[in-house]
Amino acid sequence: MSAGHSPPRQSATYRAIAGCGGTLAAVVVIGFVWVMATLPESPSPRVTDETQAGNRLSAGAVEYGDRLFAAARGGPLTEAGLADVPRPGGVGIEVAGFSRQGGTTVVTYSAHARYGDPDDRREVTACYRVELIKGLGYPRSKKLADRDCSGLGPGSQPNDSASGASGGTRPSAAARVSRPRIAA
Repeated sequence: MSAGHSPPRQSATYRAIAGCGGTLAAVVVIGFVWVMATLPESPSPRVTDETQAGNRLSAGAVEYGDRLFAAARGGPLTEAGLADVPRPGGVGIEVAGFSRQGGTTVVTYSAHARYGDPDDRREVTACYRVELIKGLGYPRSKKLADRDCSGLGPGSQPNDSASGASGGTRPSAAARVSRPRIAA
């Protein structure tokens, strides 16, 4: 710029637009901060209710039945092989019974899922029986009454004539494997 030359004057319209734009931007930023500050905090992912834990338990039971079926496709599932079947995440599995009669293998287990605040954890449990029948293209899974799992020792079956399977009283190899109940 030369010494006697002054910069061009800004028009009144330009100054009005710039002033309104700056004010509008400030209002938007303040509004965004206010909205973010007043939103309720979402609960931590570990805090769930009994319904959510029950849904997770049901999904884990289906997943475990599918994994048992996949393990049995390679040949008959054995008690030792049962310990190698991967457990579903977020659900604890305790094998309560294992038996094989002819082409049918029956696994009875209890499933456990935890819920609630980390300082006050509660547990939902359910008992299941999976029948792996040779020639059937899917596992036959059934939810049992909880008393059917609580009265079982390792290697035994619930007294249910509809299952057609008779259980032994030998301790199962899977029951002898020490695993944490809940994989959370």
